Amino acid sequence: MLVQTEAQIYLANQRGNSYSDGFRSFHTLNFGNYLAEGRASFGRLLAFNDEALAAGKRTVITSSKPVEIILLPITGGLELIDRYGESIFVSSGEAFRFLAFPESSFTVFNPYPKETINYLQIQLIPDLSSDAIDNHFDETPHVQFSLEGKNNLVPVFSGIGQKVSGFMGKYGGREEEEFKPSNPYAGIFTYIIQGAFEVQNRLLEKGDALSLTNVETLEFEALSEDGIILVMEVGHTL
Repeated sequence: MLVQTEAQIYLANQRGNSYSDGFRSFHTLNFGNYLAEGRASFGRLLAFNDEALAAGKRTVITSSKPVEIILLPITGGLELIDRYGESIFVSSGEAFRFLAFPESSFTVFNPYPKETINYLQIQLIPDLSSDAIDNHFDETPHVQFSLEGKNNLVPVFSGIGQKVSGFMGKYGGREEEEFKPSNPYAGIFTYIIQGAFEVQNRLLEKGDALSLTNVETLEFEALSEDGIILVMEVGHTL
């Protein structure tokens, strides 16, 4: 029996947003005070925020429940500081993942004197089973990758228990690609970081996203030179 593919487009100009001193966040999915129809979590993907932080400014990350957070700098780098004052620097070409609990607090700081930084904050429902947690502490949370080799997807992060994986690629104009999820029951979430793409016969531009379920192969084509796309394989919560 054929299973119908389900798709949903999240347009950039329909995202939620929040602002504070020197900080802005665009919310593709429901987050904080932003609650909109059709913007609920997608499988284990709880939140997907495109954030910018002005030079010398900082913002605090807190959570009312356990979440796994991926920070993925797009422009510049950020300093992540925990409540004990321990810090780590994460630059573009790197990703960092960590667990946040209700009692924890993390600060994102822009250390540059003049430049605004741009990064993605991705929140996931964590797999808190004992096996997944044991493997989590055996894996490095700080990953480096390169987009210098164009026209292919490279792995940039994976969640606890490998329930969510992220891949990024930079493509020349009219270059095509296929992506097959390792788990045939997983959903696919794509986000356009730069340029324009045709994804599964749908036009997506910078800041647009697309979620798909019941899809065996994702097909996309870059419509602009040096377009950058993020593709996530997203497991279900059960």
